[in-house]
Amino acid sequence: MPDDSSDIPASTALEGLPEHIARPHLRRILPQPVQQGQQQGIALRDPLGLADRTMVVAPPVMKALGHLNGEWTIEQIAQHGGADPEQVLKLVQSLDEVGLLWGPTCTKMEEDRKQAVHTEGVLPLRQGGLIGQHTDDVGGLINDWLSQTEDPEIEFPVRGLVAPRLDHHVMWPVYAAVYHAAKHTGADRVVLLGNNHYGVGDGVVLSRAGVQSPLGRLEPDTPVIDALVNELGDRLVVDELDHLADHGTEMQAPWITATLGDVPVVGVLLPDPLQDPIDDDEAARVTPDRFNTVAAQILAEAPGKTLVIATGDLSHVGPRFGEPRPVDEARQTDVERHDREFIGALLQGDAEAFDSAIKWHRNPTRWSCVGAVQTMLALTQPTELELIDYRQQLVDDQGSAMITAAGIAAGGG
Repeated sequence: MPDDSSDIPASTALEGLPEHIARPHLRRILPQPVQQGQQQGIALRDPLGLADRTMVVAPPVMKALGHLNGEWTIEQIAQHGGADPEQVLKLVQSLDEVGLLWGPTCTKMEEDRKQAVHTEGVLPLRQGGLIGQHTDDVGGLINDWLSQTEDPEIEFPVRGLVAPRLDHHVMWPVYAAVYHAAKHTGADRVVLLGNNHYGVGDGVVLSRAGVQSPLGRLEPDTPVIDALVNELGDRLVVDELDHLADHGTEMQAPWITATLGDVPVVGVLLPDPLQDPIDDDEAARVTPDRFNTVAAQILAEAPGKTLVIATGDLSHVGPRFGEPRPVDEARQTDVERHDREFIGALLQGDAEAFDSAIKWHRNPTRWSCVGAVQTMLALTQPTELELIDYRQQLVDDQGSAMITAAGIAAGGG
């Protein structure tokens, strides 16, 4: 973003506009290329899905969107891009209509969506529904996958697991091995840890809602959730709609139901420890360290057994993730070597040592599960860990992207 906006004269031609239109500030979006006939377009996906429609713009418009930062006026944006101010205004108003600008429109959409989630008591079924629509079919499929997968027979008491978040139909061998281990825990509740990649919360974000799958609902563990909010404050749940943008916890729901039954859940999103917070005021958020300390005490006092599941994937490589060359066999070998080095650090069971290893190498292959794994280690304090399975998924035959995943058990005496 240029730093010369102050040199562009402010306009008086568009007076009377609401502040959020006059100086538009774009919310976080997920641009996705689309084809409309012979024309290329960019779909501006809202990770929270607040609106019931997706706005599509021409590729050149993406440059203008980079200036919608809450500082530039409509005419400053137009002048910098050599555009007609009225056309820029129409663009901004269209963005506002679908809730992609910070302001009253998106605030109302957020309030309505939050109320709907609270009324329903569970997060909406999204990515997790791709496993199938009918209860009997999905139950049969999971049981079939479990029967085809060898039980890892973990020899120590399991208190924590690392599970993938990729498509069930692709990564089912890892899911099945992980949930063989989960089945033996006899857990009375599950703490589901996800990673807040697309939300707005700077710190730890708790959900008051449960999760669902084609196999039914997993209700929220309200006593534990209330205890966490009472101790840490409403800042823990103020951004709970961030859970709409993460499907890692949702992908576990049918497996939990199939192996543990209708146990209550606690959904938690963790920030990426390698990214600096947006807000410098640490009091405005719940830090992972503070959450881990409080949650460990509350879970220790809660009745029954708790299983902590960290969801997320490992490496993300290839041109789709900004790398210059397609993924070939040599790259696959290099990535596996790198992954197993980081897994080795994780298997030491020391959250701080794992954090240091990731930060030292600057997470070059973009592991996406770091925050959730660190909190799983902190909450379970394992003395023993075991790698259950490791897999690589090539997204296509052109090597445009590869994502890797692992199943890991943590616990001990």
